[in-house]
Amino acid sequence: MYNVPAAKPKNIYTIENFMGVDFTSSPIEVDKRRSPNAKNLINNDGFNETRNGYEKILEFDGQINGCWNFDTKTKELFLIHSGDKLYEVTDNFKTKTVILTGMTDSRSTGIYIEEKLIIFDGTRAVCYGQFENGYEARFLDECGYIPTTSISRDASGGGEDYELINLMSPYRINTFLTEVIKKEENGSIKESEQTKFKLDDSNITDVDLVQVLKDTGDWEVVTDYKVDKEKGIVELTKAPGESPVLGRDNVSIRYSKVSKENTDKINKCDIATLFGYEGNNNRIFVSGNPDLPNYDFYSAQDDPTYWPDQNFTKIGTEPIISYSRLNDGTLAIQKKQSDTDCTLYYRSSNLLDNTEVFPLRDGIKNIGCISKYANTNLLNDPLTLTNQGVFSIIGQNNGEKAFQSRSYYINGRLMKEQNLEEAFSYSFQGKYYLCVNNHIYIADSRYLSYPKNSKTEQYQYEWWYWDDVPARVLFSWNDELYFGTADGKICKFNNTYLDIDKPIDVYWETPFLELNSNTVAKTIKNLTVVLNPIVDSNLILGYELDDGTVEVVHKEYKELKDNFPKVIQEKEKIQKFMFVKIFFKNNKDTRLTFERLFLEYVNSGKYRGD
Repeated sequence: MYNVPAAKPKNIYTIENFMGVDFTSSPIEVDKRRSPNAKNLINNDGFNETRNGYEKILEFDGQINGCWNFDTKTKELFLIHSGDKLYEVTDNFKTKTVILTGMTDSRSTGIYIEEKLIIFDGTRAVCYGQFENGYEARFLDECGYIPTTSISRDASGGGEDYELINLMSPYRINTFLTEVIKKEENGSIKESEQTKFKLDDSNITDVDLVQVLKDTGDWEVVTDYKVDKEKGIVELTKAPGESPVLGRDNVSIRYSKVSKENTDKINKCDIATLFGYEGNNNRIFVSGNPDLPNYDFYSAQDDPTYWPDQNFTKIGTEPIISYSRLNDGTLAIQKKQSDTDCTLYYRSSNLLDNTEVFPLRDGIKNIGCISKYANTNLLNDPLTLTNQGVFSIIGQNNGEKAFQSRSYYINGRLMKEQNLEEAFSYSFQGKYYLCVNNHIYIADSRYLSYPKNSKTEQYQYEWWYWDDVPARVLFSWNDELYFGTADGKICKFNNTYLDIDKPIDVYWETPFLELNSNTVAKTIKNLTVVLNPIVDSNLILGYELDDGTVEVVHKEYKELKDNFPKVIQEKEKIQKFMFVKIFFKNNKDTRLTFERLFLEYVNSGKYRGD
């Protein structure tokens, strides 16, 4: 009688619900659902698949610095800042027309308000909107609101201050209520009508409009006058007489005083956001002026062409880098980390004598913002790029942490990127896209986790990683994602798996798998991969041991006719290992996808070590 050795029991190791990447944890600590080495995948519908490819739809001569969709009353168009020019693009990117030259060849910020787009490029702000001749682009300092700075002025030059000087317009209006001039001569009082009008400023540039109120209540233009620019006096040849309406100003003088110092305060800004009283988006706040780096300025309510000269704030000592709108209604003002200033200030709003004011509160001196282009709200989570990764800013510093980490899983690679101060971010369909050096890091708001080594009790997002995507700026239109490149291309992500004409190189690698034991050797008998039942797929499945990689199988499923999951099963004897890595890859013009992985294995005795 012979004893038949008992068969070694078979074990099943399962990976399902694959998630994103983990470039930070130790390679032997990465969760089996994540990858320490993956690229060009995304989770759109609950499973990982090849990201969408992109196509070129238009090309310009210069790098793409900004793209904005603008709806007029009759058509839909795009404004694209390329090189030093602003283009109007219509017909779904079919035609392009230069509408403005002389812009700065660097990234710009566009703000929509009151049916206008205001573009700040750091040299000369631009206003696009409807003017007397239709829709056009003008430099903001050429179409600024003209304030009436003084009213009820008298013969001696006295009057009442009315509106503040506009930093973005050289023009001002003074109105006068004429009076009879009484003068003593030879012991008697002689009366004469007023012909000289003292403006509220001297050393003016010019007077371009003088009007007198007529008996009909209409204003009549007067052209016969002299101007003393140094003294700021306008003398009319003919006296206008008394006002035809008792107590109503009857002379209006528009003059200019050109001040490059004034216009430069706004023109040199390239950081902008919307903010206002009680959280209303009815004012533009700007900063980034290299001459006044720790100042910001704000427009009048509901008027982006009026920048009152007293609407400014000096904030700390170091340069302002960016703004973020917070969930508690405040505006976070961010700076780089330094020893001399807070890295965060909080701006709120209030009323003082029926005037809107925007008080500041010091924040913390901690983590610093490093890019003016990479601060975006992801579904009400204000994300900012710092010198320690992507963080969320949490309300005012009232006992809570002001910053909470959100990028643990990618910090191991992100923090090694060069020129992070040039990183650009965008939020689209619940995902945060962070672009730098032709790489894109994507956070998905649907998937939250709490990694044990992240040094924070707050949640982290799942992240995916793409390479070879030369996105300099991102924008969206009609629920589709677009980007502009440094070599002047506008591209759109589409439903193919080609980047223009090149197949996407996609790769996913599991972490080191010890198959439930780190003391015994294992031998794999079968590998099984389950694919989505209705999605075309093309994949190469392989494994890696310490002596190299072995390809297992290449499978392709196209034009699927049924709704059953596709199962790839390979009998493959992978012998006596401690750790193994499984990979999926594809460099064809078709999609790679996978949903579950099963490894059937047996224990093969004590591992003898390396």
